[in-house]
Amino acid sequence: MGLFLETWGKPLAGRVRILTYEQTLAYLPALPPRGAYIFTSIGPSLGSRSPPSPVRELAARLRRGLVERDGPASALNDSMTSLRRLALLRMLHERGINRFAAYRAGETPGPQRFPVFLREEHGAQWQATPLLKSRAEYAAALAREDRRDGLLAVEYCDTADAAGIYRKYGTFIVGERIVPRHLFFSGQWMVKSPDLIGPAQLAEELAYLESNPHAEALHEVCRLANIGYGRIDYALLDGRVQVWEINTTPTIVHPHAPEDAARHAIQQRFADLFSPALDALDSGALRDTSSKQRG
Repeated sequence: MGLFLETWGKPLAGRVRILTYEQTLAYLPALPPRGAYIFTSIGPSLGSRSPPSPVRELAARLRRGLVERDGPASALNDSMTSLRRLALLRMLHERGINRFAAYRAGETPGPQRFPVFLREEHGAQWQATPLLKSRAEYAAALAREDRRDGLLAVEYCDTADAAGIYRKYGTFIVGERIVPRHLFFSGQWMVKSPDLIGPAQLAEELAYLESNPHAEALHEVCRLANIGYGRIDYALLDGRVQVWEINTTPTIVHPHAPEDAARHAIQQRFADLFSPALDALDSGALRDTSSKQRG
């Protein structure tokens, strides 16, 4: 957020304040009752094996104070009830939204469909891990792990198009607004950056930001997850949204990314959408649930 306010979000720099939970709790009696407070770095969700951390408990205490004072619309995200990675993926699979399932590594019953890949339950995954194509490969991979606690097994969901190109969509939820962020193209199944940047890809990405075609489906996912701020990373399978995660501490802009020059129009269009969404939190528009606001 700090980098965004220094660059594309300069007009909002005087209106957005970044505080630690400790600072906010100390200042709570003097904090203005107007606007919204966004809780990031909220940690493991309800149902996680991880015990509540001091920060998670502090965030919950702070949120309760804000809600009691200003109402539920004043605090976005909840360290105790907002769904994090595993709980989110399980809920989406159970509801038939995601075609793929996720499991705690080594639990019984385990994955029913292969390939699967292993990843950490918390934190970012920056390197593609091997796809384990059978139950035997899965068992062998687990045997090589020093620890299984905090490790997930996620069923691979092939979302490549006919040309073998993968698309990763990134979209922000900001209160009641869905704000499209990017559309990355890659020949690799784990897409972390725009590996393919050409006129056709840039045109499709800009059209995605303009049309915001999946706003209603994503808004429902965030409602089910009890998340009011974050970035939803997802793809499409047979035209249906497949959600990878909702990151509540998302990168908003990258400092001097190599592709910045080519994607300048994309960055500008996102800033033109994201800044008003933040502004709406402070202007009392948080409760506007019209499809226009969601878009």
